[in-house]
Amino acid sequence: MIPRPGSADEPGAADQPEEEAAAFRCTPVSGRDNPHRSSTGVAVSGHGWWDKGTCSNNRAMVWNCLYEWYTDNTWRRKACSPRKELAPGGGSANRTVARHNCDNTALTSWRNHVDVDVIGEWDTAEQPYRQADVRCRVF
Repeated sequence: MIPRPGSADEPGAADQPEEEAAAFRCTPVSGRDNPHRSSTGVAVSGHGWWDKGTCSNNRAMVWNCLYEWYTDNTWRRKACSPRKELAPGGGSANRTVARHNCDNTALTSWRNHVDVDVIGEWDTAEQPYRQADVRCRVF
């Protein structure tokens, strides 16, 4: 879904077996909303944020991407937010945003995937998503 760049380059990745490293991972809570029509015009939008979960650090790199469903049974990535260093909690000033203009308003299924990488800690690699039908189609 969302490529996880640099995961093999994380500190200590070569020094610890996967099972041992997994025992020391924290689990952040990845926040995301349903894909929706943007208030700024005819565009699809999605946001990403995080909360600490079992992690101790209070900064994370967060990004989110929007995927559109195609009739050939594939999800295609249409937009990604920039990576942003965020404190936990969300709110309009503390989140990422991915947005893509629509070609028309045909009802189409969209997914908003979010990735959270806690700074200075090993964290889990899941990239959860929310899915919704939105009156936005991109060709």
